[in-house]
Amino acid sequence: MKSSSRYAAFSILLSMEQENAYSNIQLDRALSAFTGERRDKAFISLLVNGVCERRLTLDFQIRTHLTQKSRIKPAVRVLLRLGIYEILFCDGIPPRASVNEYVELAKNTAARHATGLINAILRRTAENGLLLPPEAHADYLSVRYSFPSETVALLKSIYGENTERFLASSLEKPKIYGRVNTNKTDLPFLQDALQQEGLEIMPCENLPDSFYFLSTAAFMQTRAFRNGLFHIQDLSSQLCCKALQLEADNSLLDVCAAPGGKAFTAAEILQNTGSVLACDIHEHKIKLMTDGAKRLGLTNFSARLRDASVFDTNGGLFDRILCDVPCSGLGVIRKKPEIKYRPLSGNAGLPELQLAILETSARYLKPGGRLVYSTCTVTKEENEDVVLHFLQKHPEFSPAETGINGIGCKSDCGLRLSPFADDCDGFFIAPLIRRS
Repeated sequence: MKSSSRYAAFSILLSMEQENAYSNIQLDRALSAFTGERRDKAFISLLVNGVCERRLTLDFQIRTHLTQKSRIKPAVRVLLRLGIYEILFCDGIPPRASVNEYVELAKNTAARHATGLINAILRRTAENGLLLPPEAHADYLSVRYSFPSETVALLKSIYGENTERFLASSLEKPKIYGRVNTNKTDLPFLQDALQQEGLEIMPCENLPDSFYFLSTAAFMQTRAFRNGLFHIQDLSSQLCCKALQLEADNSLLDVCAAPGGKAFTAAEILQNTGSVLACDIHEHKIKLMTDGAKRLGLTNFSARLRDASVFDTNGGLFDRILCDVPCSGLGVIRKKPEIKYRPLSGNAGLPELQLAILETSARYLKPGGRLVYSTCTVTKEENEDVVLHFLQKHPEFSPAETGINGIGCKSDCGLRLSPFADDCDGFFIAPLIRRS
């Protein structure tokens, strides 16, 4: 079935190229309609994710092997990326077999006119292996780790000598973390239940009721998942919820809640006491969150359509506010590789929006209450600068300790988590207290 798997991967990637769509959305849609075996679906995922992660590296190979520097059509470029990725990065497949498979595949696609070119470039790739600029060259890191040069420069300004560790971590497969639904079960029971269904999990040392999968095949198809015994949530997001320091009967407002994982965790920590109001600007996500809460049996959870940047005069006051704002997403590149290819200029207005959401959210907080500002990005402009600007304008607020120990790196007014040091999403967490 590998020929049909390759064609499926080609179709997904070509659709992404033409529609500028996210890989996870296109991949999920295609896999749900694919009738092959589980191993064939795994191969499709490997190819699609691999090509997305290493696009610039693959394009460098194409440019290097082109004898005539002419523009190639999207279907040809996608086939070449697939073939080169398989030859260079897929173990256990003879390069000659890969060359033949993609030449044959080209004959049945819009790339049929370029079978000779595809054959020549793939054969040269098989003969020469991975080609990179010299390490001293300005584009070495960009090509080696498939990051635009401007993004590499930005990361160097943030991480300095650790930049390459960040870049390398973006190509690693992230752990899939989950949280036990403590309203229904505990970790030992969940471990046993999942083991009976063929899945192994490992508890996290630094966070109770948190775990990660050692084997991840179809965990959403398990009885344990369908029965609401756990939900999927990265360790960074679970730590963000810990920084809220929730207490029984607290009221919580999550202003940018979708897809709802943090609000679910908060409701579970509260053991169905108090209340959790999860808001989002997109109506279809309200249903998504409501359905998720129903699966988990959360009776203290509700969801509402609301623009986080616009103050609701009837919004009420809350003991806790979670302000997880829209951001550039540079901390989740391992899961969404397309993010790294976006021009940085597209992020220019984010700090202003983030500050507006933070200022609006703060108006819902009771005196003595606790607000957590967070992002899944790594830039100072979207993290510390936003919080410090807010504190300068609002002396009634002050920074607070996160209550998180043994992980992350403290900054001016919060905690930074990084993929290469903390084995989770890149994240920023800044708790604030309202004194009056």
